[in-house]
Amino acid sequence: MDSIRIDTGGVRLMVNGDPQRVIAFNPHDVVFAERFYALLGEFKGAEQDFLERAQALDAVTEKDDAGLPVNAGERIKLIREICEWTREKIDAVFGKGTAQAAFGDSMSLDMFGQFFEGVTPYIEKERSKKISQYSKVVKDRKDIEDSKRVME
Repeated sequence: MDSIRIDTGGVRLMVNGDPQRVIAFNPHDVVFAERFYALLGEFKGAEQDFLERAQALDAVTEKDDAGLPVNAGERIKLIREICEWTREKIDAVFGKGTAQAAFGDSMSLDMFGQFFEGVTPYIEKERSKKISQYSKVVKDRKDIEDSKRVME
């Protein structure tokens, strides 16, 4: 049977140069773009909630016998919750298994910033191309309308 090749514009990125750890997504796909930008909006709301909870935990200054904050366990639990929430959201947007491919079993807040700094340029580049196509159409239509008015 014959076949055709369709270039969907997908992006495949290796994590730390490891061909076994690949992040794949399609910034041309409007559904992906919707999910990605919705996630950015979700981050803003969740960030405020997590920040308020962290500040409340930081306000506790009492130390235990070892000199550690008495609520160290609660602080670690909050960080784990943030990590698990973020990994879940990444999988929802980029596909199941993406967080595992990107981070392995690590749970660190810093790695999420690195992930988004790594993928966002690919997404913004493709989305700006799409937007500029529509902007050109709108500009061309406006130029045509302006020309009609001048002729009248």
